[in-house]
Amino acid sequence: MSERCPIWGTPADVWPERRDRFLVRSPRAGGDYEITGTAATIIEVGALDEQAKAKLTTALVDRRRHGDEAPYIDDNLLEASKKASVLTHAARARRLLRHIADRESDSPGQSVSLATEDPGALAHSESWTAIQLQVLVRHLEQEQLLDIGMETHDTKHCTVTVTGHSQLEAEGVRATRQVFVAMWFDDAMDDAYEHGIDPGIRDAGFVPMRIDEKKDANRIDDDIIAEIKKSRFVVADMTHGPKGVRGSVYFEAGFAHGCELEVIYCCRRDCIEGLPFDTRQYHHIRWDTPAELRRELAERIRARIGHPTGRRD
Repeated sequence: MSERCPIWGTPADVWPERRDRFLVRSPRAGGDYEITGTAATIIEVGALDEQAKAKLTTALVDRRRHGDEAPYIDDNLLEASKKASVLTHAARARRLLRHIADRESDSPGQSVSLATEDPGALAHSESWTAIQLQVLVRHLEQEQLLDIGMETHDTKHCTVTVTGHSQLEAEGVRATRQVFVAMWFDDAMDDAYEHGIDPGIRDAGFVPMRIDEKKDANRIDDDIIAEIKKSRFVVADMTHGPKGVRGSVYFEAGFAHGCELEVIYCCRRDCIEGLPFDTRQYHHIRWDTPAELRRELAERIRARIGHPTGRRD
């Protein structure tokens, strides 16, 4: 494989990995990713247009932001990128603003030099032409979210304004992908979580948070309250054992309602009749298998919450 980004054909570092797999470090793709030789060939023969490449890059950027340092590209992800809807203009502008703010934080007190075809800015704003990027920059300037200082023929020196930083901070909780999962922590639920709840949440573009998996935990009740407040919404699975639903699941769902967060309820079908009236009144995803739970949970999240990055339905 040549020293070019397989997605964009721009300069990149490429290292062979195991078997038919390569590690690519590409500024134009926003950072590192892994790709199979088969997927690289599919791109090379023109299976993705420029817009689809931009959507694929967005998927890579989002996965890195949530802990995957080198996302893996195979032909399934390529197909998903072709079918994905585009980001709204407003969502692309917000992503660009956050990218510039992140670069500012790397060099406190200094403006950010933004080239006309800045690879990182293109990657983070789902842009595939320099003109699109400049339109977004001007939009942020007109909204007084970005201050443009010295300009040359191919570079702008940008600074996020106080208003811009305030908007990013205000959107911090609403923009989070974290989803708090309230459920019965028992071996009997391992399969439902690993093959139903966890992938269902991820399929919809969010990241699940289980309090029992949190590292460096403090007082458990304090951590629960803090993590619910940090979450976009809550998934509460009411499946229970012979002793009934655990009080902690009721508490976590109730606290989320008090915080005006959306709560998506689900329950294994054979446990529905054991639920008390005050929770049975809510619409539950009734599932029999983890695969069914995964599919219906992802669909319910897309219908009630939407996509975390502002994509059009």
